[in-house]
Amino acid sequence: MEELLTMVLNQYMSQLPSWAISLLLIMASLRVIFKPLMALIQVSIKETPSKKDDAWLEKAMKSSTYKTISFMLDWVASLKLPKKPEK
Repeated sequence: MEELLTMVLNQYMSQLPSWAISLLLIMASLRVIFKPLMALIQVSIKETPSKKDDAWLEKAMKSSTYKTISFMLDWVASLKLPKKPEK
């Protein structure tokens, strides 16, 4: 099964232009970095005894800057797949 997947991926990758491969790698890298980083920050701040940093995090996540960055990363760095119709 792994060999089949590798063969199929190699076939598709050889047909894509280099800019498309670069774009896919950038998209994947942004997602791989941003989501775990934000989760780590949230967990570490919530684990501290101080409530001051909790308030700071809440304020930061409600800010228009964070929302804009988050929206742009989600829009640019993720692929939206069509939803399956409900049966």
